[in-house]
Amino acid sequence: MLPLAIAAGLALASPAAGAASCVPADPRQQLETADLALARGAWPAAARALACAAAASGEPAVAERATRVGFELAQWRPALDSARRWVALQPDREEARRHLALLLLRLHRSDESAAQFALILDTAYTDRAQGYEALLDILRGEANDAGAARVMQRLAGRDPGLPEAQHALSVLWQRAEHGSRALESAERALELRPGWDMALLARARALLLLGRKAEGLEAAREAAEDGGELARLNLAWMLAGAGEDDAAIAEFEALRRQRGGAAPALEGLGAVAWDRGEYEAASRLFTELAQASRGADTAVAYLGLIADRQGDKALAARYLSRVTSGPRALPSQLQARRLLVELGAPETAELLLDDYLAASPEQTRDLVVRLANQEAADGDGAAAVALLERLVATYPDDDDLRLAQGFVFERLDRVGEAVAVMRDVLKRRPDDPTALNSLGYTLVDRTTQVREGHDLIARAIEARPDSYAIVDSMGWALFRLGRPAEARVWLQRAWDRSQDPEVAAHLGEVLWSLGERDAARRLWSEAAERAPDNRTLQRTLERHPG
Repeated sequence: MLPLAIAAGLALASPAAGAASCVPADPRQQLETADLALARGAWPAAARALACAAAASGEPAVAERATRVGFELAQWRPALDSARRWVALQPDREEARRHLALLLLRLHRSDESAAQFALILDTAYTDRAQGYEALLDILRGEANDAGAARVMQRLAGRDPGLPEAQHALSVLWQRAEHGSRALESAERALELRPGWDMALLARARALLLLGRKAEGLEAAREAAEDGGELARLNLAWMLAGAGEDDAAIAEFEALRRQRGGAAPALEGLGAVAWDRGEYEAASRLFTELAQASRGADTAVAYLGLIADRQGDKALAARYLSRVTSGPRALPSQLQARRLLVELGAPETAELLLDDYLAASPEQTRDLVVRLANQEAADGDGAAAVALLERLVATYPDDDDLRLAQGFVFERLDRVGEAVAVMRDVLKRRPDDPTALNSLGYTLVDRTTQVREGHDLIARAIEARPDSYAIVDSMGWALFRLGRPAEARVWLQRAWDRSQDPEVAAHLGEVLWSLGERDAARRLWSEAAERAPDNRTLQRTLERHPG
């Protein structure tokens, strides 16, 4: 059953509407057409009609409305046309140029985006340091993290003596999983402002990303010595992420005793207990956090996960259904839906998603992608494909959705269609490491075109060298090319950084081929305990029973 909120949002999508050219018409007629399309939920048609109205009108308000509506509805290409028109009519309007810059970035045109952000920096901020801090806040939220880092690289090159520029660059290179560039920028920021705690933290994160654990933690400790509560909290989380649980607990407990530090400390302590499998302790800590912060979404989400792990599906569904905001909301709602279906209440499950999407319609794309993957995993390929076809029609400019569609095709063993979709995306995003790795891994894993896949992965590694997923892809490509000793080095690196079950499946295969079968079985057993439902791991275990 398709939730009503999704059906309403996708029912009237037309893939041709977003690409249609403007026909001569009065701007008022185009606006009327747009209003009718918006009322019907035909978003591509509405965005195109608004763009046509903006092109034909000399009124900045028309171009502004067309840009904002297209931006909010994720109709990137017509919104880009409207933003260009808005900037032409109001070249000094910072909002117009910011929308243009972000739309160019979302369409993976980072050089053009950087040129627009440079104009914003030059005209909208009298204090350039403050400008870099503001642009960092904008760019760090963009999904195109590699493009955002390249934008900041261009901007920071214009201000080589400004520590805020180097700090912003370090943060964005870290998000783009390029540790050496992140470290270089952090160290440059420290040269310009010795002892700056924000730069010390950036340096610590870069070192940890590079796998230099001892140095990274030492830099975090240095930042925490003279820094405030935020620096100490960062240190505690870094210790936890590095597997230094006892040291992390000590830091969290110290923060817990400080005024104002109880809530973040409780979250950290609860997360450590959860990772250790100490569910009773984790439950107590998250219950205290929920009471202290009036039902914090993080606490309630964890309480739901704990109840599910302990076998109380009804309690888990009650907790998870209450998580309606924040980054844990969508996975919590979907897990609550799954539990309700298992409890024999499918109608309640669909109503739950209807209510959630009615309050958070911006989550429709991500929710449908996850639902499609669930349908594919459950064996309903037709439903999965239909869901994503309707979603792609509603958001024709979102290539990330096309990649998601390719992944579903691959999962359904429709490999030719998966490869065709991924190649199409790569034509538009030739330097995007995600697109390069997606196609490269699929060619390596599911076709005979292993050499081409390896070369694509090599390009992805160059752009994002510290992504464990791409490092895993390179290891698997080398194995498929008959180079298991080299593959082992790459896959061990990916496993050490991720503990991901898919990496375990690949590394175990390499160990098996090298005659280390006991080590392979131990690795698979450890990974299966953490992720018993992982598809790649299941297939590997089927090939090597016992």
